[in-house]
Amino acid sequence: MTKNTHLASGLATSVAFIRPTSFKSLAICLTSAAIGSLISDIDITTSKSRKDLDIIILVSVIAVALCTLAEAIFHIGILSLLESQTNITRILLGLGFILFICCYGITTSHRTFMHSLLCVVALCGMLWVIFPAMVLPFGIAMLSHIGLDFFNTKKVQFFWPLKKPKIAFKLCRSESKPSRVICGIASAVVVLELILFAVTQAVAFAKGL
Repeated sequence: MTKNTHLASGLATSVAFIRPTSFKSLAICLTSAAIGSLISDIDITTSKSRKDLDIIILVSVIAVALCTLAEAIFHIGILSLLESQTNITRILLGLGFILFICCYGITTSHRTFMHSLLCVVALCGMLWVIFPAMVLPFGIAMLSHIGLDFFNTKKVQFFWPLKKPKIAFKLCRSESKPSRVICGIASAVVVLELILFAVTQAVAFAKGL
């Protein structure tokens, strides 16, 4: 699947499963899911993939920046939640381990460690140390990415470090019509969920007048 398909599917799956009820939870959900939906592909090695890696980093930075901007302008409550759930020691410790995991992941073959259940658990564990509210949307999006890769022709070593079983349903390729269809459906789901969220918030606001 392409990065666009993974991003759209990760966002759609997380938002549909979590169903945020506030701007705070929506911002956390979208930010975490955006990162989780793409992080598995840092294990890429080709020159084209290096460009994709730059895009993954850019998307992550933009997601965090937008979330920070929303908090700074609208005071949606992320900062107070962060202060209640963590501290500077936990943040530095968690970030340090995540950096270590990602640095190791870059050196591994594609669809091995970074596409494994062990990696999902490790990254979610470190996110729980940093900011527990990010764990669920991040984990859902990352599993969505890996699940979609099961349908490709290249095998996924989901139970790394075990060499077997490797999973590949061989139903489509990354640049294929099914990938584009999934991307379109997932994008539509994201839009519909955001519209539903906006309508729900508008109704709640009207009732409060």
